[in-house]
Amino acid sequence: MPFLANLFSPRSSLGNLEKHGPDIATPDSESNKSPVPPQAVAKEEQEQLICATLSRFAQVPVSDIFVLEPGWNPTGLTDDQASEILKIHGPNTPVAERHLAALRMFWGAVVNPFNILLTILAIVNAATDQLSTFVVMMAMVVASTGLRYWQELKSTIQAVNLIKSVTTNTRVLRYRSSGPEEVEIDQRSVVPGDIIAVTSGDVFPGDCVLITAEAITITQASLTGEVMPIDKTVRLAAPCPGETLNLLHNDNVCLAGTSVVTGNGHALVVSTGKDTYMASIASELSKRRPENATQIGIRKVSYVLMAFMAIMAPIVLIIQGAVSKNWKGAVMFAIAVAVGITPEMLPMIVTSNLALSAVRVARKKVIVKRFDAIQNLGAVQILCSDKTGTLTADLVRISMSTTGTGESSQLPIKLAYINSSLQTGSRSPIDHAIVDFVDQSEQDIFTDIPGDGWIKQGEVPFDSSRRLLSVLVSRPGGDGSEGLLITKGAVEEVLDLCVSTYNHQPPSSNAPGPFALSPSMTSILTAPERQNILDTAQRLNEDGLRLVAVACREQLIKPFMTISPSDENELTFIGFIGLLDPLKPDATQAIKDLAALNVQVRILTGDAPAVAAKVARDLGLIPSRDQSSTTVNEKDVEASSSSNGDEGLILTGVQLAALADDQDAYKDAIDRCIIFAKLSPYQKLEVVKALRAGHGGRAVAFLGDGVNDALAIRGADVGISVDSGTEIAKEAADVILLEKNLAVVADGVMEGRITLMNTLKYIKMATSSNFGNIFSLLVASAWLPYQPMLPIQILVQNLLYDFSQASIPWDNVDPEYLVAPKTWGAKSIIRFMVCIGPFSSPFDIITFSINWFHYGIRTLHNPRVDLAQTNWFLEGSLTQLLIIHFLRTGKVPFIQSRASISVFCTTFGIAGIAIAIPYIPKINTALQLTPPDPLFYAYLLGMIAGYALVVHIAKTLYQLAFKEWL
Repeated sequence: MPFLANLFSPRSSLGNLEKHGPDIATPDSESNKSPVPPQAVAKEEQEQLICATLSRFAQVPVSDIFVLEPGWNPTGLTDDQASEILKIHGPNTPVAERHLAALRMFWGAVVNPFNILLTILAIVNAATDQLSTFVVMMAMVVASTGLRYWQELKSTIQAVNLIKSVTTNTRVLRYRSSGPEEVEIDQRSVVPGDIIAVTSGDVFPGDCVLITAEAITITQASLTGEVMPIDKTVRLAAPCPGETLNLLHNDNVCLAGTSVVTGNGHALVVSTGKDTYMASIASELSKRRPENATQIGIRKVSYVLMAFMAIMAPIVLIIQGAVSKNWKGAVMFAIAVAVGITPEMLPMIVTSNLALSAVRVARKKVIVKRFDAIQNLGAVQILCSDKTGTLTADLVRISMSTTGTGESSQLPIKLAYINSSLQTGSRSPIDHAIVDFVDQSEQDIFTDIPGDGWIKQGEVPFDSSRRLLSVLVSRPGGDGSEGLLITKGAVEEVLDLCVSTYNHQPPSSNAPGPFALSPSMTSILTAPERQNILDTAQRLNEDGLRLVAVACREQLIKPFMTISPSDENELTFIGFIGLLDPLKPDATQAIKDLAALNVQVRILTGDAPAVAAKVARDLGLIPSRDQSSTTVNEKDVEASSSSNGDEGLILTGVQLAALADDQDAYKDAIDRCIIFAKLSPYQKLEVVKALRAGHGGRAVAFLGDGVNDALAIRGADVGISVDSGTEIAKEAADVILLEKNLAVVADGVMEGRITLMNTLKYIKMATSSNFGNIFSLLVASAWLPYQPMLPIQILVQNLLYDFSQASIPWDNVDPEYLVAPKTWGAKSIIRFMVCIGPFSSPFDIITFSINWFHYGIRTLHNPRVDLAQTNWFLEGSLTQLLIIHFLRTGKVPFIQSRASISVFCTTFGIAGIAIAIPYIPKINTALQLTPPDPLFYAYLLGMIAGYALVVHIAKTLYQLAFKEWL
């Protein structure tokens, strides 16, 4: 590569750098009119450090760049140099590619509030010689922890393998004995100082500065969300005084993770691995993740249960000890009460629920990385989504072909097709879109102009300074001397070369005639007409369209003729081609499905407001133009921070930053707006945080696939990415969609709500039942001279009830409970427990009365105490088991709402076991139970029927008073 060495002088004009001293700016600096909110200042420091490193090389002429670092050379590093630098900087490993933290994951599965509570109680039981209770409770902890750890480990391994399945090679220059040589190496071996060769499709392995460029355009969609390619070139001159470097908007810097769309060139690698801009985002991801909605809810519920335990156990201890005078027995009974308050099966129920839901969504090609993500989805009230690649297809497609006044015409797309299909340079996404549109058209659009037979006679390739591409072609069927120069490119650049406009045939014309640039078909381009064309372009831009202008002129073709940029003059303006990143086919229906589930959708994007507004209108998130008296455009959005109409639904990063000093206005804007455009990655995170904090706390999900989405993905209650997303986004996500199917998100929300509702069923039923039992124990402790049940009997009864609810994850959920988001609410659980729980106590007291008056069991030494304990064991067990069917729904059970077969069989099967236990030899002896009097079953049947009637009446009144049940 000797041409590279000739580009650079061995002496450097370092005085230029010292004289101008390039200032440092970030994407959110004043130079970009996007100040960072005060809460993001600390995060900006790392961006500034990275920017300072890049600006040292990016803001000097390319001829001086290699003098800045000893050993770096335009002919490439030697193998020894590269090895030494690799030892210093380490492998160029993507930040997301980390070792599987199995121990950390195991610790996360163990440290659960209910696991801790059960472990403490188990230790207390072990210390008081209640080994059977200790074994049972620890078995619950082990089973719950093991299932959770296994599922999360399996999902994480799948995600890591997905990330590691992609390997990328990079072409670099290595200086060998024979001179510079281009070799292909793994991108992990790329080091600062390497010179890489790039062409269409190549991904930059680190933060780079271009040193040669031939019509290079790159895509930064993963960083900014902008789908259109960005022009890049080399710096030839010293920086102007006060010039600053903007990381995302500059001429010669190509950041790690961005890729080449068209052109080719060479770039100097400045930073790799942890020192890249991508790593600055990843460093934020390494911090401790905030608690999500489910974790907060479980923590609050555990505090409530521990508070009840701390209050009730001492009260029972004092009363029981004072009445029975047996303080040792009272201590054991108080411990049993503490165990009775605790829903031992809750960790297992929650884990089983989540595992079942994870299996269901896995069938739809979804990897659940974090176990509680499904349940969080059920609680989601707001879904924030990136635009590019999630709501849209991340592809450029033709949307319209119009005249300069905006009237529909197929002529611009026809001429653009000839230009794009015959040009021999690297086809840009725009060229592909034009050719694909015509090739895939269901009808032949070439009516007044031949579709083929054109022969290319010359070409002026696209470059980023002209922003034009021209092709000279000879007309079909002629002698080869009649030619047409067709030019397409940026609107203003094309318009500057035009002297006339084409008079398109009116749509009503039946005989359009052949295409010709005769005087009768053209008119002089006047200043008013030029302004009219520019106004049309602006209007179409405000509709979210990216425009390509098309012009041409007739050209006499001579033998051996060549053309150059100087031939691009005296053109006739033909019209525009409008391009758009189209919506995904399933996006509109998915948004409707989410709306039906009462989930609000917000768009958070780094793209322009007009483009985002177009997507939102097409999705029905904001009113269309014919539904609103005002229009949405970028200038209006920039001009006012809040207004009525559509503008009040859109905010840019500039506006958001301006509101940061006024917290009330900031929160109001966050709550009101549907579209947040031109956001930096950190601003996306701040919006998610603000949405989560609003209205006393809301569950928020974020769906994105780019580096710029990673912080927001991790900051949400549940982060969602796709398998084609960037590695850093997939690492941050809780859920990875293996197919870009937005319908899965709505399915996940539904699955999450089913999971959450079934979990809430258990926690409300268990706590209310346990609370009623404790209330009954207080009455019994103050009245009866004997223990109404032994601690082992209480534990067995509690376990029977808990095991009967092990089928709850498979239960049906009434449809009305799935139409709105739901979350763990400690207040709701306490209210349910206090209001519904005590209704079981009157029937317990009836049982005590039967034992006292009918069977005459009134003293501690009565030989029939075991019968009294058996009677309450049966009454408590059967009423708890059968009442599940009344508590699981707000409707009339068995008639308006039926439990699943698994719940039905489990509850009645466990009820049969409870009845059988007093009759089974050895078991009844171990539990000190005895067969009951047959007459007691008549009493028992009446109590069960009475309890069911009372609960149904209480349920009806409860729903009238509080407008909820579960």
